[in-house]
Amino acid sequence: MIWIEILSKHRDVAGRFRVDAAEISIGRGYDNHVILDDPYVAARHVRIFRDEEGRLVAEDLGSANGLYLGRSKSRKPQLVLDGSEPIRVGQTLLRVRDAGHAVEPERLAGSERGALPIVAAIVLGAALVALNAILVWFAQTSEPHLSDYLVPTLTLIGVVVAWVGVWALLARLFSGRSHFLRHLLIAQAGLVAFFLYSELAQIASFALTWTTVFTYGYVVSWVVFAAICFLHLREVGRTHMIAKGIVVGVLLMVAIAVQSLQRSEAFTNSGRPNISHVLMPPSLRLVPLRTEQTFMDDVAGLKARLDADRAELKPASVER
Repeated sequence: MIWIEILSKHRDVAGRFRVDAAEISIGRGYDNHVILDDPYVAARHVRIFRDEEGRLVAEDLGSANGLYLGRSKSRKPQLVLDGSEPIRVGQTLLRVRDAGHAVEPERLAGSERGALPIVAAIVLGAALVALNAILVWFAQTSEPHLSDYLVPTLTLIGVVVAWVGVWALLARLFSGRSHFLRHLLIAQAGLVAFFLYSELAQIASFALTWTTVFTYGYVVSWVVFAAICFLHLREVGRTHMIAKGIVVGVLLMVAIAVQSLQRSEAFTNSGRPNISHVLMPPSLRLVPLRTEQTFMDDVAGLKARLDADRAELKPASVER
């Protein structure tokens, strides 16, 4: 007994046939054991048989498009089949297995494992709502109103649901499964990381005078965004991951370069660096403030260096 499985481009089983024969023919003709509806497959394309050692072997029957192992581009007249790596005839992927092929262990379907992603989504969602409310509270300068908190929260929820819905739709179209919960966890984790870094960078720049973490915070934001997109693409389809990573990496570098150029031009035009516009309590300041005398000493030192530079510049003699 031999099983022939027709695989999709994502290597999911699209069809399965059981053949009770010592030798099997596969092709587009109606006299085959397995008929493939593929215009790139010959009438009698390949035969499957057992060699002297009992191994399953695929042999090309002189087709125009040949026989290949998986995604390889090297044409093979014969292939010994292991039941794991598929073969390609025309544009169709086939996997051949005998009845004794060992399958993977069954997956656990316990309630605890199934509830963990849901609990994680609820926790991350609550964290996002709480962070959003805290940011609104920090920025509030007037009497608090319910709409001040409700509108940003509903906007955040709407944006997240729309973003996740688009990726879930793409996953449904390309892989047959939406993976909505996984896409939701990716988006939530990315937003939590973005909010935490943004706030910690502002606090660090104020408390410790670490201006670099705030000035170049946009680089971290783009990296987080790129990581989110790559993980979404991974859930859409597990194939061509290297190509997807390269595309995301190139777009990341382009985005960072463009924004760096814009910020450089803005600094040249205005002459002022980017600063935080969020007021923070003086108790968060960990680095002591500079005194007025320190500032005047620095000015005096700068004036002394300027006077020394002027003294070194001697006017050229004028000949008459």
